Amino acid sequence: MEDFFNWIGTQLGAAIRFIVEGLSGFFANFDDALKGFFSGLAGELGMSTSLFSLLGLVFGLYLLFKGVTSLLRGSIIGGILLVFLGLTFLGWMIA
Repeated sequence: MEDFFNWIGTQLGAAIRFIVEGLSGFFANFDDALKGFFSGLAGELGMSTSLFSLLGLVFGLYLLFKGVTSLLRGSIIGGILLVFLGLTFLGWMIA
């Protein structure tokens, strides 16, 4: 009976090791893919790959998106203001 539980423990340990090693390999490759994506994006836009720069890019795109949606809803002045702020912010980030 002891050999049976030893076998179950061995098989469970092997299954857990297989899952952990598979996930480790997946996330290592996923990390490399994200680094390559952000490096290519920042390189094409002419900005650094720092967290501040990427958050600034997201914020500028958010302002631009909100401005366009405001224009589509019919809020002309608010939409123009948000589009202008978004384009100005993106211009500072990209230049």
